[in-house]
Amino acid sequence: MNPKSTLLATALAVACGALALAPVANAADGTISITGKVIAPTCSVSNATAGNLPVKLPAVLTSAFSGSVGSTTGATPFNLALTGCPTNPSGVQVAAQFSGTGINTTDGNLINTAASGSNVEVQLTNSAGTAINLNTTPTPVTATIDASGNATLNYQAQYYAAVAAVTAGAVQASVQYTLTYQ
Repeated sequence: MNPKSTLLATALAVACGALALAPVANAADGTISITGKVIAPTCSVSNATAGNLPVKLPAVLTSAFSGSVGSTTGATPFNLALTGCPTNPSGVQVAAQFSGTGINTTDGNLINTAASGSNVEVQLTNSAGTAINLNTTPTPVTATIDASGNATLNYQAQYYAAVAAVTAGAVQASVQYTLTYQ
């Protein structure tokens, strides 16, 4: 092989290698802007004792259900009345995030854990009666904290037919909540 060709080929290979290792200059595609809030200690639930809020559903007849899975009855309003919430910065939103082993992983309702229980579950809804799937919507209701540091999260609890033929029996369910801020 011709020494000039070899030298030229070597020089070309070195030059291409150097170009491959050189940084590539690109224009920016966008900007990431980060915002946040630092708030004071959390709200207190004024209508709960040591964080526990009992909700008593009314006694209902099995005939109050329509005979199909998903029928509901006994809607009972309840709320988490919050006081002592942070007021600085203003406009902070608060929600209750629900969690725990008492949530049915299929439909997001609360599992009936009563020893002599009927075949119903307990379904939570917002104040308008729209069902909440606690698996897919863990913070379904929000409220803005007012200037006095108060807010109210309004819900309903109701019986939910887990099977078509509801039977008589006790109902007991529970779910944990954690206040979150936005």
